[in-house]
Amino acid sequence: MSTSDVRNIDSLQRLRAGILTTADSWDKTLQEVRVVIHRAEEYYGDTVPSYWRQQAELADQELTAAQDHLHQKQSTASNSDSIVATDARKRVQRAKDRLRLCQEKKRLAKSLSIEIKHQCDEMLGPLADLTEHSNNLLPAAAIDLAALVDSLHRYAESAGIAPRPQDTPSPRPPSPTETND
Repeated sequence: MSTSDVRNIDSLQRLRAGILTTADSWDKTLQEVRVVIHRAEEYYGDTVPSYWRQQAELADQELTAAQDHLHQKQSTASNSDSIVATDARKRVQRAKDRLRLCQEKKRLAKSLSIEIKHQCDEMLGPLADLTEHSNNLLPAAAIDLAALVDSLHRYAESAGIAPRPQDTPSPRPPSPTETND
């Protein structure tokens, strides 16, 4: 037969309450972390690629407009319009540079999106394990501990060691009317 040396049953009850508080705190924190992960995945997976797709389309439209403007200037070119055609060529070059930049950012956003999704998926696995602990394992341990505490209380009562805390009247401060008498 095993023996135990339990000196304070109330400390076990406080431990049980601490376990339940920890489980609740973990659950709230894990929910917040999941929300942040999903926001990051949505931002880098949808918002950023969509933005650069849109910017590439706008840059392509601007390039087309600049080229049309240049062709119009070149077809009606005269010596006095050569300065205007030079400005039109500069505008075409700026539009080409902008389009290249947008296309590069679009490619980068796509590869970043894939990497972020992979990293988010890798983070969600361990979070699921922690969620299992906070939702199931810690509350189950608290239930087991409550049963143990109840058994210890019954044992203490039967051995005449100490009354149960809920059976002991809690001391209350005297009311103001009791102290004036």
